[in-house]
Amino acid sequence: MKLYRPKSVVSKYYTVLFSLPHWKVLAAVIVVFLVAIVVLMGQGSLPFLTYFAVSLLVLYVYSRLSKGTVFWKPKRVLGLSLTALIYVLIYAWLLGGWVVAAVASASLLSVVVLSLDGTKLVRYTVPVAISSIPVSLYTVLTTLKKGLIAYALVGAVVVAALDYVVYRVINRRRIGGYGAADIGTLFLRNWLDRDKSIEEFFESVGSPRDVDLAVLKSGDTLLVYTSLHYGPFSNVGSSLLPEELEKAFSGNYNVIVFHGFGSHDRDVVSTRELAKLRPHLVKLVNEEGESLLYHGAFEITTSEKWRVLGLVFDKLLLLMVSRPHVGIDDLPYSFSLKLKDLVLRKMNSNLLLVESHNWERAGKVDTSGLEDALVKAVEAALETRKRDPTWPMVRSISVNVKAPGVVKGVARIVEIRGSDGRDPVLMVFFRGNNMAPGSRDRLLNALEGEYNGLIEVLTNDEHTETGVRAHITYIPVHLTDEAILRLKDGVKRLVSKPFSRGLYMTTSTVKLRLLNNAAYELVYLLKKSYLETTVLLLFYVFLLSPLLSRILFTLFPV
Repeated sequence: MKLYRPKSVVSKYYTVLFSLPHWKVLAAVIVVFLVAIVVLMGQGSLPFLTYFAVSLLVLYVYSRLSKGTVFWKPKRVLGLSLTALIYVLIYAWLLGGWVVAAVASASLLSVVVLSLDGTKLVRYTVPVAISSIPVSLYTVLTTLKKGLIAYALVGAVVVAALDYVVYRVINRRRIGGYGAADIGTLFLRNWLDRDKSIEEFFESVGSPRDVDLAVLKSGDTLLVYTSLHYGPFSNVGSSLLPEELEKAFSGNYNVIVFHGFGSHDRDVVSTRELAKLRPHLVKLVNEEGESLLYHGAFEITTSEKWRVLGLVFDKLLLLMVSRPHVGIDDLPYSFSLKLKDLVLRKMNSNLLLVESHNWERAGKVDTSGLEDALVKAVEAALETRKRDPTWPMVRSISVNVKAPGVVKGVARIVEIRGSDGRDPVLMVFFRGNNMAPGSRDRLLNALEGEYNGLIEVLTNDEHTETGVRAHITYIPVHLTDEAILRLKDGVKRLVSKPFSRGLYMTTSTVKLRLLNNAAYELVYLLKKSYLETTVLLLFYVFLLSPLLSRILFTLFPV
């Protein structure tokens, strides 16, 4: 199956990331490459073999002495050594000598080592050592002029020092006390090793905000709502909240975690901060809660393609918003605040405003017509509420679905209807970050013959799968033929399962430190810094450093 590539604001930046093959594969490639050098260059290959051996040794020693380095993996040591060797081979040909090329390689080594491990002066000893030691060894063991030792050391120090100048230029753009280069390093360390140091930055720029919580229970069904965004990526912030809820409650419940309105401004700054939320949610789950009565359900569709499916209870309005064929992704939290006040004023009811996240948006954020759609939904809810209420009947099952983008294969199907059979609603839920365009409708079409009632498909937009791969930001939920068959079978099993009578609600509000405006400042910083950083590094590594190395060689008395 061809994967749909999301078109988010950061997608293009992920395209430059790459993953190295297993170290055994890389080692085999290196052996073949070195043999080819020896065959083609004969005795002239010795300086390059010496350079490669020294780079391996220095990086290995560094990986053992430097706490927390990303070079603890052998394939990264091998990969950088091979890259540096190729650089020296190319520039030895361009500059007329391997010594000048070895000195120039201090730039490449500085950029890689310090960008990944962080800029500290002591770390510059690594590129300086790799660039100067091979020249020193070869000079001692051969008839090369001894003055080359001084040239190699001084040249490597000068070239490496330029990296610090470049770092300072890039780092002048700041958020809080952190520069762009330092933030980039923190992200790369998380991407490579799931290192959570970047949370210290998020904690420093975040600020406290209210977070609404709601839990709906019925038998073995547990519906959890938070006014959080489950990001920003990987194992950072609130990305792991759905996983934490799964671990805590899936032994007793079929757990669905709703995604409220809001984007990365609603991310919790760190897992340390997120830990404060757990006891509140456990308490809500364990409380008996208020009993809800069911008035019915409705569905509205607007000319701007907004679709709102609403479930109306005596003390709660649950709205699920989607936008088929246009796409939906992280609608502004401000809509939730505004509608919450409207529902409280007109209905004296709680509101759970859920973004279905079931169709990847192809273009820019477009909320035209959304406010009108939400107001119409409230009007429809008021009309539905005129009906006499009845007991809600609830049942649910879990389905294991093996399909791209479905986190740990978790899919759940929930049905809610009145005790008199009125207004049945089916929710098909996936753990995942949105859905590939068309997947929602394809599933709805497949289920039409299996279920007679309103159906909506949802994901929770969790970001555990975001920022962990090369070339692609994340993989949305894709539905294979096998997955659809499993879901159809799941619906058949669901309708034969007894209902649980009643639905019970507990709510709370807590204050947590969220990213807020810092999330948008980060995107702005990325846009402003990316091109400048790319040009500066390419210029430094591939033009300035070789040119400077050659000039120093010409001026140095050797």
